[in-house]
Amino acid sequence: MEFPSDLCDYLKEGNQLDYDVSKAEAGKVGICNLAEIKSGVVWVSPEDDEIDAYYEITAVSITNYCEDYDPEFILLWLPNEKVYGAWDCDHWVLTIFPNASWTDIAENPLPFLNAQWYPESDLGQVFNPASKYELILGRPF
Repeated sequence: MEFPSDLCDYLKEGNQLDYDVSKAEAGKVGICNLAEIKSGVVWVSPEDDEIDAYYEITAVSITNYCEDYDPEFILLWLPNEKVYGAWDCDHWVLTIFPNASWTDIAENPLPFLNAQWYPESDLGQVFNPASKYELILGRPF
């Protein structure tokens, strides 16, 4: 799998994000090392939440530890879209950061870590998969 070079270097070096944990909704979040990285999927609800359906999006979780929440996909890489994001696993909402590099995230991680809890930020935008992904009827489990 191809990753941006700044992310790849960061993961190879085993770096962790430096931020005020007390201001992060998720608390302390750990970053994977390169050997731990693997592809997975996140689910996104359609805009019409009256139908029982979802979109399945290929994603790579960059996070491997979290004090207060499931750590998977708190920060992620979307290989098909080549963009970073954050997934709200409770509401199936995917926030993307179309103008952010990993260097941007590492230099100021707090707004990115909090993006799924504070969507009013102009940092990210809700990802709409409808034009690129097939709507799957039912639930994945």
